Amino acid sequence: MSKKLKRSAVALVLAATMVFSSQGVLTAFAVGENETSTAVDVSALEPILDKEETDVANESGNVNDDPLENVCEFCGGADGQHTEDCTVNQQPENTCPVCSGVDGQHEEGCSANQQPENTCPVCGGVDGQHTEDCTANQQPDEGDSGETTCPVCGGVDGQHTEDCTANQQPDEGDSGETTCPECGGVDGQHEENCSLAQESDNTPSEEDVAAAKNVSDLIGALPEASTLDPETTDVEALTAQVKAAREAYDKLTDAQKALVERAVLDKLVALEGALEGLEQVETIPGAVAQIDETTYETLDKAVEAAEEGSTITLLKDCELTKGFNKTLTFNGGHKITINKQLTSNGEGWMCFGLYDPSRVLTFDGVDVEWNSEVGTAPWLMLSLTGTMNVTNGAHVKFTVDSGSAGNRNAIYLNAGSSINVSNGSTFEIYGYGTAGKEGQGLQLDKTGTAEVNVTGKSTFLIDGTNRGYVNSPTINVEDSKFIVQNCTANASNGGKFTATKGSTITYQNNAGHGLSAGDVKIEGSKFTADNNGYYGLYASSGFYVDSTSTVNVTHNSHGGDFAGLKLTSGVTDGLVESGATVNITDNYCS
Repeated sequence: MSKKLKRSAVALVLAATMVFSSQGVLTAFAVGENETSTAVDVSALEPILDKEETDVANESGNVNDDPLENVCEFCGGADGQHTEDCTVNQQPENTCPVCSGVDGQHEEGCSANQQPENTCPVCGGVDGQHTEDCTANQQPDEGDSGETTCPVCGGVDGQHTEDCTANQQPDEGDSGETTCPECGGVDGQHEENCSLAQESDNTPSEEDVAAAKNVSDLIGALPEASTLDPETTDVEALTAQVKAAREAYDKLTDAQKALVERAVLDKLVALEGALEGLEQVETIPGAVAQIDETTYETLDKAVEAAEEGSTITLLKDCELTKGFNKTLTFNGGHKITINKQLTSNGEGWMCFGLYDPSRVLTFDGVDVEWNSEVGTAPWLMLSLTGTMNVTNGAHVKFTVDSGSAGNRNAIYLNAGSSINVSNGSTFEIYGYGTAGKEGQGLQLDKTGTAEVNVTGKSTFLIDGTNRGYVNSPTINVEDSKFIVQNCTANASNGGKFTATKGSTITYQNNAGHGLSAGDVKIEGSKFTADNNGYYGLYASSGFYVDSTSTVNVTHNSHGGDFAGLKLTSGVTDGLVESGATVNITDNYCS
C-alpha cells in the first residue's frame, strides 16, 4: 500500500472521530446508497490504523465519494496506483525516471534510490549530492553511508556544532579554532608530551606551582600584623619586605595567583594596612596607649587626654593610677592593672557615671585586674552609675580584701546601672578576710533597679565575699555560667533571677542562703544549690521550671532549721513542667 493510501485511511478515521458523541461512539458515518446509518463503537475503527493490507475503497463503487486526490479517471487507481492494464499510466510529478516509482517509492533495486530522509539540511541535496557551494562540505560518493558524520551532533566531515562533546578531529576545511598551535591536537586533545597540556585540564603545571609557592613563602616569612609594635618595629625595613612580596604576587599569572591561598593573601593585605597606620603615628619611645594617631607613654595620660566617647588602644600591658568619669572604650588585647585605690569625686576607685547615667565604660577584649590589697582603704572600689560592658573575650577581675584593707564593697550599683558580660567574656569578684565583716561583691541601693546580664557563653563568678549580692538586683543569664560560692554569709538577697538557653547556675558552699530571690525562672538550663548553710533555693513571689531543665537541691540547711527548697505563700502559681528533672535530696531539715 502506498504512503498516500495509508494517509487516506488515517484521514477517514480522523474524519470519523470528528463526529464522536460525548459517550465516545461514532454517531454519523458516510455510507453507500443502499446502506443504513449505524452507530459504530470507537474500538471497531482501531484495526484500520494497524492492518497494513486493508483496502480503503468505497464500498458503493462511486468514485465521486472517494476522498483521495489524483484518482485515475479510467481505472480508478488513486495517487498514481493504476490497475495493471491501465492505458493511461498516469505518472505524478514525483515519478522516478528510472523505475517509475511514485512519490519516492522506488523499486527495491532502483539505482536512483532517492531517499528524502538523507536530504542535506544546508543545500537540499539528496544522498550526499550537494550543490557546488554547499557549506556542509559533504562530499561522499553516491550512496555514501555517512561514516564521517559526527555521532553526537550530526555534523559532517568535522563540522561540529559549537558545544559538541565528541571532539572529532576535523578534516580539511575545518576552521581549527581550537587546534593546539604546538602539537596540532584538536578541541583540547593534546599529544601526550605537549607542554601546553595544562591549558586543557585542571592540573597546574610544575612552573605555576613553583611560582605560587615562592610568593607564598615570601609572605609567610613576614610577621603577623597583630604583632607589630610601634616602638620596636623597623617600619622602613618591613615596608621594603612587604613591597617586594606584593610585587612578586602582582607578577604572577591569573592561574598562578589562583594557587596562592586566600589566608596568605589576607596576611599581606593586613600587613600593608598596618604599616600604613604605623607610618602615620607619631611614636613616643615606651608608648603604652594610643588614641587615633597619637600615642601616650602612660595610660593615665591617655585617659586624661581622651575626649568623651574615645577609644583607647593598649599597645602593651600597662597600669592605671587615676580614676575618671567619662565614656571610654579600651581595646588592644593587653592588660590594665590597678594596684592603687583610685579616687574620683571623693569616692573610691571611681564614681563612674555619677553626673551622667548614660555614660558607658567598655572593656573590649582586654584584661583588667583591680586589687584592693594595695594602698588606702576606701569603703568601695567602684561606684557605678551607667553601664559597664565586658565583651569579646575580655577578663575583668576585682579582689576585695575586707581583712587588711577594710573594703565594704567591690561594686556599688546605683539606680539604673547595669553590668553586661557578653561574647565569651569573664567577670570575677574575689573576697578575702570577709568572715564577720561587710564585704559584698555587689551592693545595690535600695531601689532595686540595677541589672546584671550574662550572655553568649560568658562567665560571672563571685567567690569568697561576705555576701555575694544584696538589695534585689535583676539577674539574667543566657547560654552562660553564673556562680556564687564560698561566701561567708548569704550568696544572694532578693530580686529576680532568670536562666535560659543552656545556662549552668551554681550556688554552693555558702554559709547562708544559696539562691534567695523573689521570682525564679529556669528554662532549658541546669540549676544546682549544694551545701549551703541555710536555704538552698528560696522563692517568695514566683517559681517556674520548664520541661527541659534540671534542678538539683542537695546537702543544704546544715546551718539551722531551714530547708532545701522553700516556696513562700507569695508563690501562688508556681509550676514545674512535666519532663523536668528535680532532685531534692540529703538536705538536713525540711
